[in-house]
Amino acid sequence: MSWDDFTKKVKEFFTGKKTPEEVDTSQYADGEKQLNDKLGELEEEYKNNIKYDPEEGYEDLSDVLPEEQTFEYLQYTGDDEEGIKSKTKEKYDGLLDGEKKKVDDALNTKKEGVETKIDVAKDEYSQKQEQLDRDYADFQKALEKELIKKGLYRSSIKQGQSDAAETSRLVESKSLKDKLSAELKNLNSEIERLQGEAATAIQNLDLEYAQRLDSEIERLLDKRAKEVAAIDKYNNTLKEKEAKYIEDRTKAIEEQLAKRQKDALEIKNMEDKYGYAGQKGESYQKRYDLALEYYSSIPRDAALQMLQQNGQLKNYLGNYYGKLITEIAKKEN
Repeated sequence: MSWDDFTKKVKEFFTGKKTPEEVDTSQYADGEKQLNDKLGELEEEYKNNIKYDPEEGYEDLSDVLPEEQTFEYLQYTGDDEEGIKSKTKEKYDGLLDGEKKKVDDALNTKKEGVETKIDVAKDEYSQKQEQLDRDYADFQKALEKELIKKGLYRSSIKQGQSDAAETSRLVESKSLKDKLSAELKNLNSEIERLQGEAATAIQNLDLEYAQRLDSEIERLLDKRAKEVAAIDKYNNTLKEKEAKYIEDRTKAIEEQLAKRQKDALEIKNMEDKYGYAGQKGESYQKRYDLALEYYSSIPRDAALQMLQQNGQLKNYLGNYYGKLITEIAKKEN
């Protein structure tokens, strides 16, 4: 049943007459507006001065608790796998080049030493060969001079001694060349040996650094994987906390709402049964008295019709609204 029907029934109950369908209430509109304004002032005064109202005694958790908790997530800032491989390779290539340079420098130093010996051997050979040639020439001159002095220059003695000297020179020259060849062979073999050792050393360095590079990349990738896993675990923990917070917040708000609704219902039931109490009762009583005074001052039918049409009045009077209608319906028109 609507409030219109209710007020009609109340009026008909107390008067025993049917309620007219429509009454001209325009002449009372200003007075009713003043009443509404005054009732609004009383309601605002009550709200401002209230010390405790069970219905308003809750801190709205939806306002107190933020909608979500914001955490500072960790982010992996290191290199990706390709970056690790590239940088590590660049590092070890540089180290390897340095070690190879040491080998090359040592080879060149040793090789220069051997090449110096080669140059010395060649110089000694040249000097000895030149000395041998000079000794042979001096011998020929001395022989000719001695044979001329003895008148034997044209004799077979000259030819024999010259041939013997030439043979001796050739033998000694060959001996010098053989000695030089043998020495150069040994020294060149020494250079080849040094070059072979250097090549082997470089091959070993290539193998060693390839193994070291692979081991270092594996170590760094394993370290990266552990760091990423730790960050993911930490961030997942934060996500779980965020989800838990949202869940707990929602639950707390729902529980608070349910408690407020339960408390409000209990309060309403008590107020319906016993009426308003304390400051609230005083405020609503004042509002009721003002409304009763005003509506009692105008004809009953007009008052009841205005009560039906005044949408604000029920909010201002609360439980006193029905009491007001009943009292107005009792009076004579």
